[in-house]
Amino acid sequence: MKDTFINMEHIFINMDNPFIDIDYNTIIGTLSFLVSIGAFYFAYKANQKSGQMLKKISDDTNSIKETLKPQPSETPSTNQSHTELNQEEKRIIEESDKLNTNPQTAEEWFSKGFATQTNKDYEKAIECYQKAIELKPNLAAAYYNMGLAYSDWNGQYEKSIECWQKAIELKPDYAEAYYNMGNAYRDWKGQYKKAIECYQKAIEHKPDYAEADNNMGAAYYAWDGQYEKAIECYRKTIELKPDDASAYFNMGIAYQIGMQEYEKAIECYEKAIEYKPDYVEAYGNMGAAYYAWDGQYEKAIEYYKKAIELKPDYAEAYYNMGLAYGQKSSGKEGIEFIKKAAQLGDEDAKELLKKSGKSW
Repeated sequence: MKDTFINMEHIFINMDNPFIDIDYNTIIGTLSFLVSIGAFYFAYKANQKSGQMLKKISDDTNSIKETLKPQPSETPSTNQSHTELNQEEKRIIEESDKLNTNPQTAEEWFSKGFATQTNKDYEKAIECYQKAIELKPNLAAAYYNMGLAYSDWNGQYEKSIECWQKAIELKPDYAEAYYNMGNAYRDWKGQYKKAIECYQKAIEHKPDYAEADNNMGAAYYAWDGQYEKAIECYRKTIELKPDDASAYFNMGIAYQIGMQEYEKAIECYEKAIEYKPDYVEAYGNMGAAYYAWDGQYEKAIEYYKKAIELKPDYAEAYYNMGLAYGQKSSGKEGIEFIKKAAQLGDEDAKELLKKSGKSW
């Protein structure tokens, strides 16, 4: 495994055929520990690679997630419908496609900002929102969208938070501003306590805010591993949004990593896959759960293979499958999967093969 796992170098060094000649009784504990935290690894890696799951946030509340810390919810970018805006703001949005090339009013500047933000010209969008605010200082939507623009523009979270705080000052029940501010605190220096406080305020003003419950669960998970509280939040998310695959996935991680309740974790991953059949990370985590649950290596391999079917370049799944074959004493096949992981760029696989004198 990578990054969060113990180093396996000592197992592979100076072994002509590491998976065949190795004394598995001496390292089975090491391997079991490594894969028992495999679910956390898969979520961590997917989260690391997705990179954007907290950044693109807006008024609508659809979710999109990647994984291995729990997956926070993400709302669409600003070119989506703004379902929670007041009537005046909705009117402004509807007029954005009638952009005035020579804006004069606050509404026209706002519309131009909205259009340029949709085109990812965040610097220009911010200038337009500032013009709108000069003409209409109480336009909360301008502060709100300006916060989104700062967030998307190289993750300027401190400035985003300032904008959302101003939006809340003008509109105290602005649930989406609290929600996005929570995402920013969570993503910016891991300020989980502040993030949770913001999610709680968002839910106070919008009790059916499923995404806020989901993200609050992720924050509890990350904040000193408060797994039981995280599970409570995920359950609330599912009550509000029964088909939320990411909530099931996140709950699976909490059961697997925090509680070592592998059977419950697998049930959660199965539900996640039911609602999202191409959920690559859920298949990967199921593999890790089966590996840790009384060493069900055949099952683990079955789910790693499914993950690879969906994502043929999934280097980490090849790497983990190699370890599973190693546990079954299928040394030749195991080392081939490690080599495949290295060919796909997995640095740990490369390092292990290099230290054992093997090429890929």
